Amino acid sequence: MLRRTVFGGSRRATGAGCEQGLPLVLPAAEKYRFITSKRVSVYSAVQRSDNGYKVLFSIPGESLPAGVAPKLHWGLYRNNPTWVHPQDVIPPDSWRDEATGAMRSHLHYNQQQDVWALEMHVPRNMAPVNLGFVLWYPELSSFDGARSGRHFAVPVGHAAGKPQPLGPTLVSASQAARPQDAACTLNFAVFSRHASEMSLCLMRADGSGYLEVSLDPITNKSGDVWHVQLSGLKDVASLVYGWRANGAGTWAEGGRYHPAYIMLDPYCPRALPIPLPQAAYDTAPLLPPEGSVQGPCLLGSLSHLVDCFDWQGVRAPQVPLEETVIVELDVAGFTTGLDAEQSVPPEHRNTYLGVLDRLDDIKATGATAVLLANVFLSSTKTAAPGGNGSSSSVTVDGPEVRRPLSYFAPDTRFVAGGNAGDAADQLKQLIRELHRAGLEVLLETDFCLTSEAGGGIGGRLQSYAGLDGDMYLRGGGGPDATGVLNTGQPVVKQLLLDALRWWVVEYQVDGFCFVNAENLTQDPLNAVQDSPAIVEEIAADPVLASRKLIAASANDSLLPRNGERGFPHYGVLLEWNNRFGNDILRLLRDNAGGMLSAFATRMTGSQDLFAARWDGGLPGGLAAGRRPAFGINALEPPLAASLLALVGAAEDIEKAEVVAKSALLAVLVAQVR
Repeated sequence: MLRRTVFGGSRRATGAGCEQGLPLVLPAAEKYRFITSKRVSVYSAVQRSDNGYKVLFSIPGESLPAGVAPKLHWGLYRNNPTWVHPQDVIPPDSWRDEATGAMRSHLHYNQQQDVWALEMHVPRNMAPVNLGFVLWYPELSSFDGARSGRHFAVPVGHAAGKPQPLGPTLVSASQAARPQDAACTLNFAVFSRHASEMSLCLMRADGSGYLEVSLDPITNKSGDVWHVQLSGLKDVASLVYGWRANGAGTWAEGGRYHPAYIMLDPYCPRALPIPLPQAAYDTAPLLPPEGSVQGPCLLGSLSHLVDCFDWQGVRAPQVPLEETVIVELDVAGFTTGLDAEQSVPPEHRNTYLGVLDRLDDIKATGATAVLLANVFLSSTKTAAPGGNGSSSSVTVDGPEVRRPLSYFAPDTRFVAGGNAGDAADQLKQLIRELHRAGLEVLLETDFCLTSEAGGGIGGRLQSYAGLDGDMYLRGGGGPDATGVLNTGQPVVKQLLLDALRWWVVEYQVDGFCFVNAENLTQDPLNAVQDSPAIVEEIAADPVLASRKLIAASANDSLLPRNGERGFPHYGVLLEWNNRFGNDILRLLRDNAGGMLSAFATRMTGSQDLFAARWDGGLPGGLAAGRRPAFGINALEPPLAASLLALVGAAEDIEKAEVVAKSALLAVLVAQVR
């Protein structure tokens, strides 16, 4: 039986009942087994009935201490750790323990089966809720509960869920005349090794309704992954969600967690700025810092679970390496300014669709591939250093800098029409039309610097730092977080591999340029590795290995062997040849002596980087040879200053123009075959 999902209010639970929220449908009985500290096995089953949920408890008599008649010491809770005892749930012959405030109920003994059992009923309108319990032995005047944590918990109206895959997953959906009327079952999973508490927060994208469900560390956690499953959800496309994490130490004390804020799921592939309802703050165990709650909060959107984009049969052009010419562009810079005024209408400026308005300009460059600057969901500087700003900002020194917050979600700032939910479709439209024009699409990816530096303004832009900064970031999270992604951690490695595959499969991109790539070569303790696990897996991945994968290092001294042989490549990865630009400009711009030999090396394929060299004990990832076409001969790092600025136009424009033309000629005639 399926019925409409209804959002209720957000009032706190009282002794007379439990707070109302989103009634859910449990599709089948859920069974749980709990082992107490005295190794007593407690079995529980939750069955959906016509008027609610039946919760059954049973304890084999043989597992109990001799001579005891156990009592269930219990209470209901959802997002408030305080147990409540609605009158409709209390079994007969139960009594309230004044010392603890919990309810105690008799378990009845079945002598024939040697089992102690109890049946409880939870009305449908109270779900989802957790039934927390421990055992009480009156004969021993002692409690018997979990070996760790305060108690056990039985999910009622929701299920324990599964730890894989991470992020939100559509488990099942009913048949319905309209897609929004289908009742869906969703699984949510998030990684956090060090959090001691985790809650799933769910609401509508318009900010209406609010549901928060606390996860139990025994029932809802497997290894380092927290998980839960909700059923009966309708109009999934309008739902958004986030995670509230808590742990030892508060943010103000330099701790890693701030439960006043709701975290963006690192695995959610879409995000929206949502004005939080008051209930989201009412249920928080800690108030946010004064003055830091204005503006919307970025939450994960579930629309990708039900949306479908029409690629119209357009396929990527698959240009050979030797024929590849890359043009770099930033969406904002390319669609605004004097050069864009004639071809980009005002409504398309600073948007994905505005790039298509200048498609002829791109093709006129002779390019075969477009390298898009950071289009990941990012934060920007919009406040003075040290001050408070909008919730979608991070304070940095200097000009505006955009740093990734999510490696799955497209940035909503480049949407035409003002609907942030259209970001994914408009970026796909851009990629489809570039493919139709015979152009490959590469994405600039920065797997080093994130927007989590210092936790963002007021801690609002938390994701990695607020969920488990000690695992996701180098040096940990907290107010002093550096924001540098710890790519040596297995969980981060898996996150990045999954993200790359997502962009290839879902967005049909043709490759990636890894800026600040040296961060990928370091282990969890920042030691540089000859054979970094994440790079090795990227090179061997069946989905990724056939794409154009470019490593662009900003600091070669942080590469293996001090960058003597460049970035670990395994014969698969391309390399942004920094030596090409350095040597060409030293000769042409700086008129440095002794550069003719280096110039000749660059013009003939940079054999010092790309020729095979198996001597000297080099690992295969550095010793294998590559064709000259594996080198990206560029005069500057990805999306750096303009060429004229690079050759000194500010000092002498005439000389700069001559140097620029000569340098461009060198790029055009350098060996790539």
